[in-house]
Amino acid sequence: MPSGLSIQDFVIFSPVILLTIWGLLSLIFDLTLLAGQDSTTRNRALGMWTLAGLVGSLVLSQFLSYKFMGPSAGTDPKIFFGSLNGGVLFIQFTSLVILFAVLITCLSMVWNFTSHWGEYYAMLIWSSVSMILLIAAEDLLTLFLALETMTICLYLMTAMEKSKQRSAEAGLKYFVYGSVSSALFLFGISLVYGMTGTLSISEIGHILSSTEKPGLTGNVVGGVAVLLILVGFGFKVSAVPFHQWAPDVYEGAPTPVSAWLASGSKLASLVAMVKVMGGGLGSWASTNSPTSPGWVGLLALIAAATMTYGNFAALGQKNLKRLLAYSSIAHAGYMLVGVIAVGLSTEPEEAAAALFFYLVVYGLTTIAGFALAAWIDRDRGTEEVEDLNGLARRHPYVGVAVCILMLSMIGIPPTAGFFGKLYMFMEALNVGGTDKVTMVGLVALGLFNSVVSAFYYIRILKAMFFRESDRAELKPMGPEIALPLGLGAVLTLFFGLNSSILLTDMESVSRSGLHFTQRSVNPDGYNIPAPGVVKPAALKEAAKPAAISKPAPAKSSATTTKPATPAKPATGSPAAAPKS
Repeated sequence: MPSGLSIQDFVIFSPVILLTIWGLLSLIFDLTLLAGQDSTTRNRALGMWTLAGLVGSLVLSQFLSYKFMGPSAGTDPKIFFGSLNGGVLFIQFTSLVILFAVLITCLSMVWNFTSHWGEYYAMLIWSSVSMILLIAAEDLLTLFLALETMTICLYLMTAMEKSKQRSAEAGLKYFVYGSVSSALFLFGISLVYGMTGTLSISEIGHILSSTEKPGLTGNVVGGVAVLLILVGFGFKVSAVPFHQWAPDVYEGAPTPVSAWLASGSKLASLVAMVKVMGGGLGSWASTNSPTSPGWVGLLALIAAATMTYGNFAALGQKNLKRLLAYSSIAHAGYMLVGVIAVGLSTEPEEAAAALFFYLVVYGLTTIAGFALAAWIDRDRGTEEVEDLNGLARRHPYVGVAVCILMLSMIGIPPTAGFFGKLYMFMEALNVGGTDKVTMVGLVALGLFNSVVSAFYYIRILKAMFFRESDRAELKPMGPEIALPLGLGAVLTLFFGLNSSILLTDMESVSRSGLHFTQRSVNPDGYNIPAPGVVKPAALKEAAKPAAISKPAPAKSSATTTKPATPAKPATGSPAAAPKS
């Protein structure tokens, strides 16, 4: 059982507490010291204030990691009555979310797309806090509250660009779809709670793994719960058929908000999905019955449809932000293959590490891609692919950076995107049993869709390198755009040439911060919890000889004419009795 509340819980959690207070101070700062200032001055001042808070929280989290945790990667402690992770997973993903938030803040300072800067930066900080809580959540109630707090902040940020009608439309559409999905997600959580009597994700995993039958065979309530939970997560990661909001919202929202939706929101939601589906509901993943394949069968169909639809829909897009939206949908399909691998693998920690590797690389490249869109949006007010014509000739360094990013999104070596797909698909192929065919099919479809994606990513490079521009020259991008674009390209190339560094880090995070039921593959060909947790039929048959050997001596002693002989070993060696 988790321990009670302690001062150390607040100390470990202090980076998040600092950010929460910092967001409130942003509102006060805007309403007092900056009252009466023009929009540009308020944007710059509050942007620098936000950067100071984010960097301070990042430094504090790293200091606490060395002070309280050290270099070891044991099982992460739980804080606040076991509701939150307080170890390596919390610290590492806190640092990653803050890094993403720093890049988004830089993009937000590029131009004045709103006049409500105090509210905007407060929402940016509080959405970062919610993402950290969502990743660190160890029970379903905390997870749901963090998820809703994050999405409420994103609803408001999406509708911040009041000068464009499409921004308000995007915010309303996002709110309507999100409200429905949240209600269904909460209903699914309530069904799981009714079946298990607990909200702790790890305890739910242990309770469900103690059943005799893995999977969802004959479990109607469990099947409905899984379906509703997948609807909630499917909306958050923009998976087909819950993706309808994504293209319109990405196009209508301010460009920094679109980048935040595609990177930070997707990162936090997928980590939470791995915890719930792989850890809490891992025993419902698969069975040997083709008519009741567990949640793996449903998620495999969703993953296949998501990656295929996203890539083919992106082929005809002319708006850069809308193209990146469909690209985000396609990448969600690849990531769902990683989630399935976590649910089926006998080494789920390694499968989760490969997925986390891909999430980090995807987040960096996506923010950099939206930085390019922010540049042309600032100077021309549009985000069309045609606006990129001739850009590489006028700005060769930008051309090189975008080339690295596009090759990484396709998955071409030596970029980190190639190794991300390689590690994730290899873990998917390591699955044994009857699910091997499903995973081979998904990996083959993923490779095919990677080839399809090359057509629209190369179309961006074609516009930049081989087409002439008839439009006015763009103004210098400035450090606010150069930092996300340059850092994304540099880290993508660095992690491609040194992929073991990031992969090792993600392995330590998954091994210490994630809790999975130990699994093995039985002779029938499906994944089951390891012996000691469940007693499947195969293990019972193996135990029968030991049970039969016990009554044999009693039967022979009943037929013998010397009943006194078993009493002799009492005065001699005690080993004689079990030997007979």
